[in-house]
Amino acid sequence: MKKLIIPIGVLLLSNLTYAQLSTISNTENYIQTKVYLDYNGTSPTKSSEAVQYFDGLGRPKQIVNLQASPSGKDVVTHIEYDQFGRQVKNYLPVPQLSTSNGNYYSGPLGVYPTAYGNEKIYSEKVLENSPLDRVLEQKQVGNDWNGKSVKFGYEANSTEDKVRKWICK
Repeated sequence: MKKLIIPIGVLLLSNLTYAQLSTISNTENYIQTKVYLDYNGTSPTKSSEAVQYFDGLGRPKQIVNLQASPSGKDVVTHIEYDQFGRQVKNYLPVPQLSTSNGNYYSGPLGVYPTAYGNEKIYSEKVLENSPLDRVLEQKQVGNDWNGKSVKFGYEANSTEDKVRKWICK
């Protein structure tokens, strides 16, 4: 029995240490995914690769799609939180000027004027100041939608409202 357990334990530990070594990032938490889109029988010919980075609380903060633009450059989706940890801005994916093989981009929004011009590249939500975090107003992507937001209202029954209880027998 001992002859069987020791080799299996060594095999598992070698895979564990191999998983900790990375060429992408030594300082950021991330998950790397690779989806094979085409396979010719011996090797994959086409694949889609993405790296998702997380902050210290386990929330996603950036998604890098490797060579996803038509010119073969990286496409980065920036994720931002307010001071209460709520995601109030949803950014469009921004094509970068180069590829970094999945490394974290420190300023991914700096190049958006080349792709989107002067348009607003995020939708935003205005949340109420309560622990419920209900949406009060929502603005869509683009400068034209800035003045045309969707507003939400929340009300409760007053003392004048009659609530009836119907019982069927």
